Amino acid sequence: MSKTLRGNLIKSAVALALGLVIAYAFVSLRVDMKNLSEVELVDLYLILCDAFTIPGLLMLMFGLLMTLSNHGALDGVGYLAVNAFKMLIPTAATKMERYKEYVERKRANRVKSHGFLYVVAAILLALAGIFMILFYSLYQK
Repeated sequence: MSKTLRGNLIKSAVALALGLVIAYAFVSLRVDMKNLSEVELVDLYLILCDAFTIPGLLMLMFGLLMTLSNHGALDGVGYLAVNAFKMLIPTAATKMERYKEYVERKRANRVKSHGFLYVVAAILLALAGIFMILFYSLYQK
């Protein structure tokens, strides 16, 4: 197994585990886990749909934020934050860099591999979709 494949699998497994922990926490807050058999199946499907939607959307939004950041959409905000922090330190204000230099330095250090977030988000949202279908198959108006 190549190093990049193994690294992507580890990142995906960690992100999926984090998503499942968030889903479990949501379910355990909504349902008493000791009396899980007493919960109606239609309500359980609704809770599980919500539980998988939340981490799925979080992973999707983090992936989109990483994509925007990689394309330079947040370089201006980062430049302002760094310079504002440097203004608070008296000796650091003498080593200010221009915006063009900042952008070139940031462009050289972009994070390239964040596609695993989209894969994990798709898995979690697919699980949420399955539970939504199951919910609507039992739901009586």
